[in-house]
Amino acid sequence: MVVMTSDKPYTTEEVQKRFDISVPVIKDEGIAKSCGVYSTPQAVVLNVNNELFYRGNYNKSRYCMDEETRYAKQAVKNLLLNKNTKLDAIAFKAYGCSAPNCTN
Repeated sequence: MVVMTSDKPYTTEEVQKRFDISVPVIKDEGIAKSCGVYSTPQAVVLNVNNELFYRGNYNKSRYCMDEETRYAKQAVKNLLLNKNTKLDAIAFKAYGCSAPNCTN
């Protein structure tokens, strides 16, 4: 997981607990631009060749944890299973705020 701002001193453990993840957490404001992320929160899933597999919402809404609308988790599962299952259109509609220094 990439945290795009260094304004708030969240620890890796705090981020992992808040989003219920167990992946590494890094802080890098430039990676969002290189992945085409224009708002937060958004998820980006890259394949083994660093090609974009998914860019969109983590879930249906900021605090929704419904298993059926955990889009980023579904994208990771699809990638691991080598499937290209279509997700709901809402998975791709940003609901967050603009990313820092966004010019889009």
